[in-house]
Amino acid sequence: MTLEACDVAVVGGGVIGRSVAAELAAGGAKVTVVEQGGVTHGTSLGNAGHLVPSHIVPFSAPGMVKAGINSLLARNGAFAISMRVVPGIAGWLWQFSRSANAQNVQRGMPILKYMLDNTVAGVGELRAAGADVDFIPTGLLQIASSPKSWEGVRHEMEEWRHQGVRARELDAEQVLQHEPLLRPGIRGGVLLEDDACFDPTLLVAALTQRGASLGVTEVNGSVLTIDRVKGGVVVQTSAGPLRAAQVVVAAGVWSPRLLERFGIKVPVRPARGDSVTVPYGPGVPKPSLGMMMVDQKVALSPLSKGLRITGRFGLTSPADRGLNMARAHTLIRKVSSVLELDPATKPQDVWTGLRPATPDGLPLLGRLPGAPEVIASVGHGMLGSTTSIGSAKLVAAVVSGNQPAVDIAALSPARFTRKARDCAEPSRREALYRMAVASGIGARHQSQNRKSSSSGAVPVLVSK
Repeated sequence: MTLEACDVAVVGGGVIGRSVAAELAAGGAKVTVVEQGGVTHGTSLGNAGHLVPSHIVPFSAPGMVKAGINSLLARNGAFAISMRVVPGIAGWLWQFSRSANAQNVQRGMPILKYMLDNTVAGVGELRAAGADVDFIPTGLLQIASSPKSWEGVRHEMEEWRHQGVRARELDAEQVLQHEPLLRPGIRGGVLLEDDACFDPTLLVAALTQRGASLGVTEVNGSVLTIDRVKGGVVVQTSAGPLRAAQVVVAAGVWSPRLLERFGIKVPVRPARGDSVTVPYGPGVPKPSLGMMMVDQKVALSPLSKGLRITGRFGLTSPADRGLNMARAHTLIRKVSSVLELDPATKPQDVWTGLRPATPDGLPLLGRLPGAPEVIASVGHGMLGSTTSIGSAKLVAAVVSGNQPAVDIAALSPARFTRKARDCAEPSRREALYRMAVASGIGARHQSQNRKSSSSGAVPVLVSK
């Protein structure tokens, strides 16, 4: 069976793909999302649920190599590496160490800030339109129990303030005033006043609904290959071939298989995350705001459906997707040492997801050199949900041939490929392709695109 052709095929129906699809459709594009399993599956649905415009510094920053080593040596550290990936992880770690410098931070911060700020604004627009994302705008509390962690949190606070983030220092008494459900013994905390909590499942649902209202269609199936053809691409799916003028690959940790056939090295590693969501009731309190418990290496979100507890960042393999009840019980016990939570609470909603992590903490976003019909949007790591809508705006600019609102050179999909410097400048073919896109090729929808452009929406190349 041959599927109906579209302007843009989006491979991946997580929060990144759904954001891209909705943004492109708002600009007048005919968009099809390909996702195996539908909207009820995937990594985007069970994460911490923190909307963090404060997190403007890339994960790979000065000091992170030492911190990572210390974490690996510590029992139950925030960072871990599964034995499943030890043989093949050396290259990724080497790139991580090379990226942990001030230059990477300086290049990445404006991009992350743009993505974060626009996602916050986008969530606000969804809420204004009637979407329920269980938004909790009470800030995010970073709390420290030990003198060492408190010192580290205060240092982070100074960095946040230096970057213009609203961060307020709280002593132990002030922390307990903000959250009386915490047990005594807290050394202090920092309130990130502009951060918030939300339900990631509801966000994906809201983006899906918005896309559907704008005409986005769905294909339930797996993607086998992406083939370049005259006038675009053919996405070979288990449901049949799908022809499109352009394709956006946003398939998370499964993206490398699709992208590397175009000669692009994609050092995206799965980073396992685990969460538990327990309903409120006897022994399960509902805090007033989200928290990061630095010593316990857990995040808390007081969602309407229950208290969500999310664990550490662990590099692993794509096969490591099974639920681990021992980890779930450990998360509950960790939280119970700080919060008035019964340590015997039974986990009822256990999730695991594989977050796509790059060595420099920045996503791969842009056209592939030599295959300009293919656009990458992958590697958002732990910030997938909280950068999703802002990232989609950058992708939409790339798809339409417009200049992105911020310089995205640091996100080049070719930056980890040998001779990446040569790839940084677009080839003659790619340059001509960009000019063609920007000129409004596709007369069938030229008037629609002009109308979209005048209203601030994104014009797109449309297929015949």
